[in-house]
Amino acid sequence: MTIRKRAGAVLFTATAMAAVIGLAAGPAIAATTPRLTVKVSAGGTYTAKASKTVLSDNGVNVTCASKGKTLASEASGKISTGTYKGKVPVKAGTAAKLSFNRCSGPLGAVKTTVKGTPYAVSADSKTNSKGETDAIISGIKVAVKMTGCTFNVTGSTAGYYTNSKHTLTMMTPTKKKPLPVKPMVNAQLTVSGVTGCLGIVKNGQHPSYVSTYSLSRKISIKSS
Repeated sequence: MTIRKRAGAVLFTATAMAAVIGLAAGPAIAATTPRLTVKVSAGGTYTAKASKTVLSDNGVNVTCASKGKTLASEASGKISTGTYKGKVPVKAGTAAKLSFNRCSGPLGAVKTTVKGTPYAVSADSKTNSKGETDAIISGIKVAVKMTGCTFNVTGSTAGYYTNSKHTLTMMTPTKKKPLPVKPMVNAQLTVSGVTGCLGIVKNGQHPSYVSTYSLSRKISIKSS
């Protein structure tokens, strides 16, 4: 075979391989981050109240419970009327203030300090036939302190908003108890800055958070 023919054969083979690789890589390159269109009606400033919250980590529960006029948790912020479009999760509002009260753990009273507000309130799924939309609260940073144990909880937490009840249910989904709609982005809280805690609470752990907040406004969210 002449040098010219050999070079042509090599060039043809290389071109064919590149084409095959290009076709195989095509779907991955073409894949894009999911997008949503979120329509909010009856929006505006809101207050939110929860009668109980539970932060669980490796068998250790920090529970905040209401008593009398003191609520377990209160929040306030703004989710304005409008249409929001973008990559998931789509931010639709904020939680400007957040507090936890009457909290206790295995070692007694627990003090929590909320930092870094406002937190983003975002939609994380399409709205289902029941008027439920998955949500993510992100930017969270809370310092937790109890006797002989201190740590920080940062990251994001999952939940869902229900139009008919005007409630935001916060929960860490599991196989047995998933969110109403499969989320497009997963939320996760992470423990850091651990001091003491007898080795039960450790850096890098991912605690769960459960609570249901009732909103003062009859906000409606429709995501598609």
